[in-house]
Amino acid sequence: MTKGGVIPHVLCDRCSRIINSDWVQERLARVKPWTGNSSWALDGDSGEEERLRFFHSEGLEKLDASAAAGCHLCALISKKDMYFEMSKDEEHTGLVQVVACAGPYSVWLEISRIQELEIDDDMADDLPGVDVWLEERYNESSDFCGGWVMDDFVTVQLRRVQSGTYSPEGPDSSHPLSPSSDAPEIINSMQYWLKDCVENHPECNRYSSTQKDPTATWLPTRLIDVGEVPGKLAPRLVISAAEGLAQKKAHYLTLSHSWSISTKPHNLKLETENMAQLQKAIPLDDRLSKTFRDALKITQQLGCRYIWIDSLCIIQSGSKAKEDWAREGLTMSDVYGHSRCNITALGVGGNDGCYAPRNPLQTSPCLIKKFADKSAVFAVNSLLENTFTENVEQSPLFKRGWVFQESVLSSRAVYFGASQLFWECRRQAFAESWPFKTDTPKVQQRLTEPTLRATGDSPFSSKTVFEALCNAEDQQTKQSQEEKDRAKHLIEHIFPSFLAWQKIAQTFIGTSLTFTSDRLFAMAGIARAIEHFRSFTYVTGTWRELYPLDLLWRFTRELGERKNIPSGSNAPSWSWAAKELDVKESLKNIAESEKNTQRPDHWDGNKRFMVESITAVSYLSQLVEFPNPAFEAKYKPEKEGEIQIVLKGRVRKGLVKTELDVQNYPEDRLYLEGGKNDDGPYVIMHMDDDTPMDGLQVVLVLLMEWEGLVSNYWKRRFQGGLVLAPAVAEGGSRQKEIVYRRVGTFRTGELSDCPVNAFDGSEREEVVRIC
Repeated sequence: MTKGGVIPHVLCDRCSRIINSDWVQERLARVKPWTGNSSWALDGDSGEEERLRFFHSEGLEKLDASAAAGCHLCALISKKDMYFEMSKDEEHTGLVQVVACAGPYSVWLEISRIQELEIDDDMADDLPGVDVWLEERYNESSDFCGGWVMDDFVTVQLRRVQSGTYSPEGPDSSHPLSPSSDAPEIINSMQYWLKDCVENHPECNRYSSTQKDPTATWLPTRLIDVGEVPGKLAPRLVISAAEGLAQKKAHYLTLSHSWSISTKPHNLKLETENMAQLQKAIPLDDRLSKTFRDALKITQQLGCRYIWIDSLCIIQSGSKAKEDWAREGLTMSDVYGHSRCNITALGVGGNDGCYAPRNPLQTSPCLIKKFADKSAVFAVNSLLENTFTENVEQSPLFKRGWVFQESVLSSRAVYFGASQLFWECRRQAFAESWPFKTDTPKVQQRLTEPTLRATGDSPFSSKTVFEALCNAEDQQTKQSQEEKDRAKHLIEHIFPSFLAWQKIAQTFIGTSLTFTSDRLFAMAGIARAIEHFRSFTYVTGTWRELYPLDLLWRFTRELGERKNIPSGSNAPSWSWAAKELDVKESLKNIAESEKNTQRPDHWDGNKRFMVESITAVSYLSQLVEFPNPAFEAKYKPEKEGEIQIVLKGRVRKGLVKTELDVQNYPEDRLYLEGGKNDDGPYVIMHMDDDTPMDGLQVVLVLLMEWEGLVSNYWKRRFQGGLVLAPAVAEGGSRQKEIVYRRVGTFRTGELSDCPVNAFDGSEREEVVRIC
């Protein structure tokens, strides 16, 4: 460690001999350069994995000592996983070996310990000799004579990257790295990422082009002016219109943070009584949380003068608080959509701040080799592959519903508070551990495929899925078109849009809110933005254009585990927002093209088949009425329950019978007319509420039929729809006009004894109203 920081890319003698060995160098030369959107590959490889063993250290103490002395590669390979840390106290000793590996896609190093295997002291000076000694004691079963291997210790990837895929302040720089995320090189990276995105990413600037007057600039009602002198904070609250900021085309940042910051009694917040005082000056003492003070500093560092912070820009208490929140809460799509960049503080407390101490060698790629074509090989700890998911998406902060909305709506975000800095926009993602340009897949691919992250493949990218949903092609199918063309349109356009929306809804449902009455209000900004860009009609979490898929939701919980927990949102029964979900539950759809367990005729209790793709689909019902109230009226808890829809479709009636399936799990069934209660055909229902449902009179409404490939080769036909029960008026009596409430969904074709012909044409067609 030098006075200015840690020097990167320095290797100790033992790491150097491994990297510079003929075996490793020959395979590194065959690694194809990655260009930002290509796949990893190795030229001229047979596809079989090759391995060669090297001795590194007599024990973990010496490995850690070498890392502390400044060896960049030792720092990467000593960054241990959770499994190793748990077993570390049992036996800290053990010979450390490095296994160099090469396969069809990459070259990597596997580092592990060999317990109870001792070497003579004089052998440690003969490193090549120890390598041969290790190979002699290794057999095909991966066991050693006189020792055993602690596997899954650390894996380091050696990746070749094409020149030009990272910023000028890229990882090949030899400038010292600071042990704090508040460092000049970090600021330079942030500035570069933001400048490049603003100048070259039209999809990330889309909100600025949606105004009726393209020359105007949209700004929040209030902002915080951090001060006009760089490096000197002088914050004050300003009224955007009064300051003429729109005419000045002012830019602003936003902040996402833990709500515990704003709710601490001593922390400063905007109140009716102190507004005039804060317009003069916002104190920079302990009343202002460290996170807020850091955010003000970052605002200046990113070249902006203004920032929006919820608890300082929306009145939190006083005579005007309720009125101000009702008005400002509906502008979230604009507040975060027009933000230049969203600062996200991952800390869970107000004093955590935005910066964090760390060993920069563990979060920075190590330059291994440069080539004549200006490409280079970097070493990256594989544990960092999931760093974005673990540190950002799985952080306590992202369990808040409001923060999830802020993440979706903001075009750009920089994430502070973890061991490294992260950047994300709608085209690219970066991390200090992988600061290379990572292009996301094209729009249509984003709807159906995992989105490539800065540090690997992630199952979900809120920004890119939202951007793809808002910007998807709309090819409306005419009523006169043949059913074949309409089915193709549904599969190629409606289904991808639905899957994107459902992914957003699923993730949002997994978050928590201080007030459950905010369930729908907390995603009003997302809905409002989609309405704007797609011209869709939205009510209580549901889209008219995604009918009937958007009504066929169900919970993943099993019968007997249900909890009849009404949502504070007071949403209608046909909306998923009508129920609260347990943290172990998730939102699924009975027509999803994956994870639908099947039991064919030859099912033996162990085999499982998956519906992997939908090959044909038909909508067998009509949406007669779908309300479109004023946007503000969609989020008033006292009015949501009055919203009704009207469907027209084929119906079947009967009583619910709760029985045990072949695995002795309780199952809700409806036996079809003409069948015997014991062995006749029945329909399996996925009920929403608490068990038992036995004896409940219900109506099945058929909404759609589809065909799916099971196990990639076997086609199977399915039908699905809603399970309804007559609603009861407030006085306890049946309503004069029968109005139904949703109590579940159903799908036929799921089991060999649950036939797809439950609706065979003998049933009648009815118009049903659902509240």
